[in-house]
Amino acid sequence: MQIQNRHKYTDGLDDLDPYFTCPEAIDSLIALEGNRLPQKLWEPAAGDGAIVRRLCKTGRTVLASDIHDYGLPGCRIVDFFAMPPPPRGRIDGIVTNPPYKIALAFAQKAISEVPYVAMLVRSNFATEGVRRDQFFEEYPPTRTWLSSRRLPMMHRNGWAGKRAPNNTPYCWLVWEQGAEREFLHRFDWRKVLGLELPDRSKQGARMATQVMKVPGLVGRR
Repeated sequence: MQIQNRHKYTDGLDDLDPYFTCPEAIDSLIALEGNRLPQKLWEPAAGDGAIVRRLCKTGRTVLASDIHDYGLPGCRIVDFFAMPPPPRGRIDGIVTNPPYKIALAFAQKAISEVPYVAMLVRSNFATEGVRRDQFFEEYPPTRTWLSSRRLPMMHRNGWAGKRAPNNTPYCWLVWEQGAEREFLHRFDWRKVLGLELPDRSKQGARMATQVMKVPGLVGRR
């Protein structure tokens, strides 16, 4: 069984890991964080603007930047790690979905420069990996929003193949200076966004029918 999967790149973007955020993820953060989400934000891995556009719709001001040009109007093409800290008052927070393999470096730089940071990461970023132990001991997230329902699949940029279900759990990690640390929060993005929930009774009936069709199981006690 595949637990993690990575598409083979053919577009020269192997080192950039361009998987763009699904709207359900950022809309959930906006709803869950509410007024704690600052008005002046920076998205340093803006990509095609998946996060930027949803934040701007809430009336927030968002500076967009990325190391590669994915066609987002107004996006500054610059390396996040080469940029100096933003002036206080101009940027009050960072919201981003960084490339997974450099997510730790993103977090280290971001939380040292702005008072609020929200990062969308695979859940195993927070629960596994001994090399991150010291970081989380020194800088534990203020809030962890764990998506109990798998988010829609986030395919790599330019993917034109078969659409697959998501086999990877995600969470939002939030660091907020001066705020009291909270216990882990679980959320169902469908409930948060007020969307219709799947009919479990119908799903259960389908599963029962499938089991009854398996040879050797019918009539067993």
